[in-house]
Amino acid sequence: MFPEFLDNAEVLYHTLIGDFGTIKYVAGDIFDDIKYLAICKYANDGNACYLFQVNRHYEVIGDCLFDSVDDCMNAANSTYGGNILWIKTD
Repeated sequence: MFPEFLDNAEVLYHTLIGDFGTIKYVAGDIFDDIKYLAICKYANDGNACYLFQVNRHYEVIGDCLFDSVDDCMNAANSTYGGNILWIKTD
């Protein structure tokens, strides 16, 4: 079951496990594999949301800040090949 919070941010949406690429060190070596994407929100950030890149252990290994959930979804679709299936966190 996907966590309700990542790095103290509430998870609004997440993906099923998949292959979303890797995070690399500056020298080019692989740091970790991106297995999930999650759209998260911190309590005091207004409408701003984060697109988190998450490893198989549910650890955030990268993030990007956007103005809204829709902006996160649009960015994820354009970056990760489109038509991402988002699962709403209850």
